Amino acid sequence: MVIHNDALSALQSFQDNTIHLTVTSPPYFNARDYVTYTSLDHYFDTMRGIFQEVLRVTKESRMCAVNISPVLVPRESRSKQSYRLPLPFTFVEMMTKMGWEFLEDIIWVKPSGASANRNGGFYRHRKPVAYKPNIITEYIFVFKKPAPFLIDKVLRNIDQETLNNSLVADGYERTNVWTMNPETRSKHPAPYPLELPEKLIRYYSYVGETVLDPFAGSGTTGVVAKMLNRNHIMIEQDETYVKMIKQRL
Repeated sequence: MVIHNDALSALQSFQDNTIHLTVTSPPYFNARDYVTYTSLDHYFDTMRGIFQEVLRVTKESRMCAVNISPVLVPRESRSKQSYRLPLPFTFVEMMTKMGWEFLEDIIWVKPSGASANRNGGFYRHRKPVAYKPNIITEYIFVFKKPAPFLIDKVLRNIDQETLNNSLVADGYERTNVWTMNPETRSKHPAPYPLELPEKLIRYYSYVGETVLDPFAGSGTTGVVAKMLNRNHIMIEQDETYVKMIKQRL
């Protein structure tokens, strides 16, 4: 299912406890051309409302996986400095305060050539204090909706056929550091690779369950959910990307 609407309005029409897994990447704070917030407070107020609804519609003891990273704000002039906004850390605090349980922090590592070069000046002069590393990581946080029972109850309620069709094969990620190439061919300005939702959907849902992405973008989460025999609900407010999602599906 593809819904052309803003995330909050769409989610408010959902019934409670209907989603098994959310896999998403919220829009960057003023870092891309397609979204603008008046302030950082405005950004987090918006995210708070949306993820409160995601919490409501998620089944008990099921997960929400969020890809998010700090944002670099370029300097406005030679007399001013650039700075980084630590969005992931504020986001975790926001989620736990509203009731999500923090479950996992996964580090997505990209090839060294995938990042903007922040190290050029230091490479030449090597003067301490001026050091700036190239950023080749992003975060994937996994949260769980609280429940008055252990995850074991979820596992016991899966029928044998569904279980057999959903078992994770050898070669799965054994640590919380995942090395993946970024997506470079998408027409969306901030895509993530198919491999990212593929791992998350395999690890945190069963065949036939429903996967949500409230910021669907080009629809990568939905494409992978369909490929893995999960139901998908994609919410996207930009008509151009809604058409892109439908084409890809």
